[in-house]
Amino acid sequence: MAVASSFFLNFDHYNINKPSKNNNNMKNLFSIKNFATAVLALGFVFSFTSCEEDLCKDVTCVQGTATESNGSCACVCDLGYEGTTCETLVRAKYLGSFNGNETCALGTDIYAVTIAAGSGDLAVTITNLYGAGLITNGTVNSEGGITIPSQSFGTGTISGSVTRTGGVTTISFTITVSGDADSCSFVTN
Repeated sequence: MAVASSFFLNFDHYNINKPSKNNNNMKNLFSIKNFATAVLALGFVFSFTSCEEDLCKDVTCVQGTATESNGSCACVCDLGYEGTTCETLVRAKYLGSFNGNETCALGTDIYAVTIAAGSGDLAVTITNLYGAGLITNGTVNSEGGITIPSQSFGTGTISGSVTRTGGVTTISFTITVSGDADSCSFVTN
């Protein structure tokens, strides 16, 4: 009986009945049995849930997170990265010097632009936009394109976007000088 008394005193915070002069030993044993059954039941629940296969255990994402979906595992890339394991900077496909045709509301032109890496993984610099030597900055967006936020130069502003489909880069932008706007599309050859 000394062992049972010691057990109940040590586990007071589990609301198990302490032996008293008015309790009989059967009630105390019944409480111990209920407690033990609950612990075993929890053990089974945890062991069954821990048997699920981790589909992503062997998947390594360079710049992203391995995520289970529909019975398989795939990398969900961080902003600015793409590829099966998120190993490629999105902007990489945009970098280079390109000859192209520009069509604007005020006319057409043929010239070359250069898109270079800017500071940080999401930034680019676009040189010679509008065929006027303008240097603009862009940022990779969540759709895999580049956003050219509104930026000032001299007496004007420029803003737009860059997309790439089937090996063709398209720069769509609006340039405003002294209140006159011109909407343009530059498409690489």
